[in-house]
Amino acid sequence: MIKKIRIYRILAAAALLLAPFIANAQSDKEVLNIDKAYDRVLKVYPLQLGEAYLAYEKMRTHRISNEFGLSYIYSTYMKGDGSTPESQPVQGASVRMSQRKYTLKNEGRPFGFFHGPLFGYRFLAYEQDVFEQLAQSPDAPTYHGVGRLYQHSLDLSYQLGIQFNLMGLLTADVAAAFGGRVKYALANNAGDLLTDHIIGHAVIAENNSAIFAVPLPQLNLSVGYAF
Repeated sequence: MIKKIRIYRILAAAALLLAPFIANAQSDKEVLNIDKAYDRVLKVYPLQLGEAYLAYEKMRTHRISNEFGLSYIYSTYMKGDGSTPESQPVQGASVRMSQRKYTLKNEGRPFGFFHGPLFGYRFLAYEQDVFEQLAQSPDAPTYHGVGRLYQHSLDLSYQLGIQFNLMGLLTADVAAAFGGRVKYALANNAGDLLTDHIIGHAVIAENNSAIFAVPLPQLNLSVGYAF
């Protein structure tokens, strides 16, 4: 076990970093300037590989909105025996929260250019024999006694993008995000298997667990319905 490291402490620290950016207290004048016909958007992200992602955006002031998203994750990538990452089935979920600050062109509506912080957490549970699946060579060892692999991740990024009003109440947006991801992986008796197969730079590694850091460039596309 990694001593003195607890996932809830990491979550709390990330939340504190994000808190100053989230708009909580707004003036009455700003709230009144919101266009009530377009102040909420329900959207999906169809290009998120390996997951089904649904999000809800709500205008908080005439220029600022908050978005909250949930997703079900069914596959992810790990290092294989070769140089190419391999897709592996998982059972997992993620939570994403972001704040968007829009330009003055469309005050009170969530359309136009925007920017702001993006925070995410996800949990993955791999199949019991994931390490044996990754060993492609016929001479590869069988990993007796290795426990099931679990992974927690924290993301912190900054995004820039644009959201369009396509026709009537339909919307679409595209955004680029730049930041990093911290992964905490745990599997009993995993030894070097974690650092051999988890993508990222191993910051701390022990027999049963490891912490990884990896850059996180993203290109996100969504389609939605404003109401």
